[in-house]
Amino acid sequence: MRSRTSRLAVESVLVLWFLSFTGEAFAATGKAVAASTSIWDQAVNLFGDFINSVAHYVGGDYGIALIIVTVVIRLLTMPLMLTSLRNSKKMQFLRPRMQELKEKYGKEPKKYQEETMALYRAEGINPLAGCMPMIVQLVVLTLLYRAIYTDHAMLFSKFLGILPLGVPDHTYILPVLAGVTSYFQQKLTMVQMDPSQQRILQYVFPIMIFFFAMRAFAALSLYWVITNLFTIVQMYFIQVKRTS
Repeated sequence: MRSRTSRLAVESVLVLWFLSFTGEAFAATGKAVAASTSIWDQAVNLFGDFINSVAHYVGGDYGIALIIVTVVIRLLTMPLMLTSLRNSKKMQFLRPRMQELKEKYGKEPKKYQEETMALYRAEGINPLAGCMPMIVQLVVLTLLYRAIYTDHAMLFSKFLGILPLGVPDHTYILPVLAGVTSYFQQKLTMVQMDPSQQRILQYVFPIMIFFFAMRAFAALSLYWVITNLFTIVQMYFIQVKRTS
């Protein structure tokens, strides 16, 4: 459980790093991407068309359009999130039995793996279920990144007529919000983790997100902030309200 959560956090940071540092490469190949007929590039074009359609109905403000699109995506992927949470709770419940298996088969890695998978099957646990929400997020971030570079309307648009979305936010507003919301999002989603692991991710991860958001498109930072806020509200009603 610990290694999987750490891997997800690292994947998030790597994607932000990728999105932040490869801008010039995509800018140079923007026309080629737009002209491509591959399935992936068709997905990019469809995603861009979806944002453009929403922007058309909100006065051409791509920032507001992106907020609406983000909420729609989060609503559509909510079943994945709930499945991931149920899966995590089951794994938390099985932690003592996992420890017993480790003590019993610690010197036999193959046997330990077989017994672990057998336990997962018996309890109806999918070890990959926890990765799905993050995978979806990585795909959406990549689609958004490429959509911006293939659509000049988005690339040169401004949020509320003030904040350019196609360049990093040099006002530090979105990077700060990205870091702060990541902190609270981690705090709510890691309640079942080991305390030492939780402290590391809860403080280090938001700081890393802040610095990477300083180099990423403001549109990506805005997407990250809205996604975090949605998750915070979602986790509040799932965890806090349920226990009250």
